[in-house]
Amino acid sequence: MNESAALYAEIKPELGALAAPLVERSEKLLRERGEFLPHAAVLTSEGKVTMVGAMCNTTDGFANSWHILPMLYDGLRAMANEKVLLAVGVAECVQEIPGIATTRAIKVLVEHQRAFTIVFYLPFTQDADGQYTFGKTVSLQAEPEVKVWTQGF
Repeated sequence: MNESAALYAEIKPELGALAAPLVERSEKLLRERGEFLPHAAVLTSEGKVTMVGAMCNTTDGFANSWHILPMLYDGLRAMANEKVLLAVGVAECVQEIPGIATTRAIKVLVEHQRAFTIVFYLPFTQDADGQYTFGKTVSLQAEPEVKVWTQGF
């Protein structure tokens, strides 16, 4: 087993504890609204998951992920400066799974303080009646995007 696989096996429960509520919230918002803005969660050193969101006002009154993501990233980095966090996660709705498929998907990026980042993609479709069907989750090791524990963000 290589070093990355060994680390993943060790922290997998923490990654799942953070990713699961983000996926659940994203699915719920999709079913209720047909779309959702990015939202986040943190895993504290005590093992507690706390959901995090961001709000903003724009000149036209409508926020989108381009407005929200930078605010979430900044907020997560600020939280990590104030308290010990084990991991942070961000969920957003995307139009493709890079290198795999052009399809709508829930993307959940999880960055762990032990220098491990993983992204989960949950593809979905919506039928003519408005019902959602979710596919099989794709997980890929990734580069940090929030960059809570890296220099030079």
